Amino acid sequence: MHKDEGVPRPAQIAQRREAIAEWLHRAGKKGLTAPQIHARLRNELGVDMTIKTVQRDLNYLKGWGRIQPTDEPDNAAPLWRVVRGAAAPTPAAATDTKLSGPDLRSARVALGIVTLYEQASHLLHQAALDDLREQYEISKALLTRLMPQEGRWLGKLVTGTQHIQLLQAAIDPQVLAQVQLALLGGYQLAVRYFASNQQQEKDYQLHPLGLSYQDSSIYLVCHSGDPDRIRCLPLHRFRQVRPLESRLAEVPRDFELRNHVQRILIEPEPIVLKLRINDRLRQRLDERETPLAHEQVFTPLGNGWHLLECSIAYSQGLLWWILSHGATVEVLEPPSLRAQVRETVRTLAGFYLDDAAGSTELPELVHDASH
Repeated sequence: MHKDEGVPRPAQIAQRREAIAEWLHRAGKKGLTAPQIHARLRNELGVDMTIKTVQRDLNYLKGWGRIQPTDEPDNAAPLWRVVRGAAAPTPAAATDTKLSGPDLRSARVALGIVTLYEQASHLLHQAALDDLREQYEISKALLTRLMPQEGRWLGKLVTGTQHIQLLQAAIDPQVLAQVQLALLGGYQLAVRYFASNQQQEKDYQLHPLGLSYQDSSIYLVCHSGDPDRIRCLPLHRFRQVRPLESRLAEVPRDFELRNHVQRILIEPEPIVLKLRINDRLRQRLDERETPLAHEQVFTPLGNGWHLLECSIAYSQGLLWWILSHGATVEVLEPPSLRAQVRETVRTLAGFYLDDAAGSTELPELVHDASH
């Protein structure tokens, strides 16, 4: 049985590279060639791999400033030695060992990768996370092995939200892979797409421009031949994808991906928003807390109420945010937004008025979670 059987592949890679680094430290000025290392991996660790894989491992360690090659007249292959001043591989138990500059930098980079993967994973679809999994495992193994100060952050960060996070839409991994390749190659795609508003599948020839990761879906920002009509299509509705590598995608002039985040605007231009809010919401929206806008003005109204004024996009998200705060906020302006909230509340109240009329007790009020 292979001694690494059952060990995750990223951990095997990390262990193999550390073994190579340790052999080179022990070899000192004598150094080792790639064929010598290849033979030791097979004979001492039972690792069966190609010489090219060994060379990739050596280049990886070189990239971190730990080793370097030198051409020796007596050797057909370059001789690899440790970089002067580079720290020796640190045992996992030596938690107080001071790391060298290169190792410390690599540990910080590893911490960044691990933290981003764990804390921002809700922003990416599982198919995208799978693409990052190997680098995540390698980085986590590096932190666990070296145990620098940065490694102590593991398990000490968590994220959450008071909002409901919808489950991720199921995306065919092959569809995502083909779309990603088309974006990298700059070519068009022939797709079979399910048009939900018509409840039928349609064929399109698309010019991919970018991907927008939003909430629980991934959107392909694209156009179908008219650069003036940019579309955002959710990937979970793609049924088939065929690359058209000979046809280049046409990118509109002055196109910027960030301008095409999938937002539902009720009005195209920003509005001047005026809200009457209570004390608790005023505290939460303070500029030292979590403000609603970069530039906002508060004016006390008395009796525990405040006037909030700011310029903001009039989107469906803004409407949902206002409705989610219930009786802690009242829209004063613009009139169009006030009318929309009023109509929504009237419709909502109609769902429950019959229940209230037949009830002898008032329902328990929902706790105000705006703090």
